[in-house]
Amino acid sequence: MNDHPLWDYLEKLTGERIEQVKMEAASLPLYLRERYALWKGAVFGREFVFAVDQSSEESPTATEFANHSTLLSQTLGAPLALVLPSVLPALRQRLVVAGVPFVVPGSQAFLPLALIDLRERQPRPFHEKGHRLTPAAQTVLLYHLQKESLEGWPLKRIAEAVGYSAIMLTQVKAQLTARGLCAGKIEGRTTRLHFLHQGRNLWDTALPFLANPDRHFHWVRWENPGEPAVLAGLSALSTATLIAAPRIPTYAIRSKEYQALLKRGDIHRTSQRDEANACIEVWSYDPRLLASEGKVDALSLYITLRDSPDERVQQQLETLLEVVPWSKE
Repeated sequence: MNDHPLWDYLEKLTGERIEQVKMEAASLPLYLRERYALWKGAVFGREFVFAVDQSSEESPTATEFANHSTLLSQTLGAPLALVLPSVLPALRQRLVVAGVPFVVPGSQAFLPLALIDLRERQPRPFHEKGHRLTPAAQTVLLYHLQKESLEGWPLKRIAEAVGYSAIMLTQVKAQLTARGLCAGKIEGRTTRLHFLHQGRNLWDTALPFLANPDRHFHWVRWENPGEPAVLAGLSALSTATLIAAPRIPTYAIRSKEYQALLKRGDIHRTSQRDEANACIEVWSYDPRLLASEGKVDALSLYITLRDSPDERVQQQLETLLEVVPWSKE
């Protein structure tokens, strides 16, 4: 159970290591003992018993889940959270209304007074393919905002600066133009970019179109962490704000370099978090292009953490934006 996705999900949300203690409850009715595996753990200092639903039978109703939760909590003498493999929107709403704490690992969490993560995982209009910027377009935009102004640059020169092909830059221009972020200015045979907003205003306008570059993450053993990765996540945020650094550092790396490290044996994946000395985020674009001082750029960092349910993280993200050196046009 210590490798159950529950713990990775909670640790990813909180940035804290969740201590796990297996529990037995002989006084519980047989049907509850057979249905739930019981584990104790603390989230932000508040202790919960996590009842992991391991039954393959049809899911109970919200009322039945509420009765299970009440009986388990009363018997065990501690706040309880049901750990469910999935939950439909209608059932989720009824559980929230009934005040039944629950966790769907990798998806949603409702732990009143400790943690709430009820983001809808079904695609929203702005998540649909074609609405979010591609990694190349996002890289160009973030480069312009933080590294140096690309205003008036020919597409060929921009391609050389960000490491993409000239053909890809034509597609990037089309994406940025379609979203009202820039316009292409044609001078003879040369196409130049003209941004329709500047600085923080451009960032605020573009934010709904920006995608999290963190595609997936892995707990690993890495004897000499560093190049070609850079600090990311709460590890990077801790260097620029008052947020505490996690015990296990987080790094961002492009998929190509990550696979090369695995192939050479420099990195070894671990089946358990306790065996790891690093967390690797595999990004959709090269974090080194925008990085500075060995850590990911502030705006990419903001995007990766903007959905964190931790109010402390949200406060520090706002602080982070206040000190971004927006490129001047």
